[in-house]
Amino acid sequence: MKTKICILNLMLAFSLPAWASLYSFGTLNGGSAIGPIPDNNTIGLTESFTANGQGDSISDLTLTFALQGGASTDLSGYLRLGDAAGSTSYNLTSLIQGTAEAPGGTTYAIDFTTTGFQTAFNGQNPNDTWTLFFADTVNGDQTTLNGWSLGITAVPEPVNVALGIFAGLVCLWWWLRKCWTKTAEKDEEPATGTIGSSRIFCCTKPKCW
Repeated sequence: MKTKICILNLMLAFSLPAWASLYSFGTLNGGSAIGPIPDNNTIGLTESFTANGQGDSISDLTLTFALQGGASTDLSGYLRLGDAAGSTSYNLTSLIQGTAEAPGGTTYAIDFTTTGFQTAFNGQNPNDTWTLFFADTVNGDQTTLNGWSLGITAVPEPVNVALGIFAGLVCLWWWLRKCWTKTAEKDEEPATGTIGSSRIFCCTKPKCW
């Protein structure tokens, strides 16, 4: 039984489990539009949520948001991880202003694993507050945030993986030490080969397996 547990631990240690979650809001979650972005106002519109239960290190991140109405050239925005001073953020302004507006609304998507975006949040701990912010600082038509979503995939910190592998190797060593011995017993079968003047014997008892 102990051997089976050790083998299972070793298999788990060499695997790299990843936690994947999709957080969706507004029309991207089947609901109604979130609301208008105040026109000609630096206070803007702020949406936030707290992620938890994820891995310790972001390996994949996808942001999608849908805007309707107004003029994209009037807008600025960002996505931020954390509330502390100096928290990691990504400026969305150039993406918004550089995308032509569609008559029925425009959906923007960023895959942060693609070229130009990898360094934004890669390797950060996602278990914190995520904030999406938009501001319209030009007088004129008003823009509505219909919905948004954030897909997060995270893996354990490398040090935790290393500790798991170490534990698995200790279990493997214990198993090999139990099943291979240089001392012959009556109910053991000799295997081929020798080490020095001692024979190697492999335990065939059920207790070894």
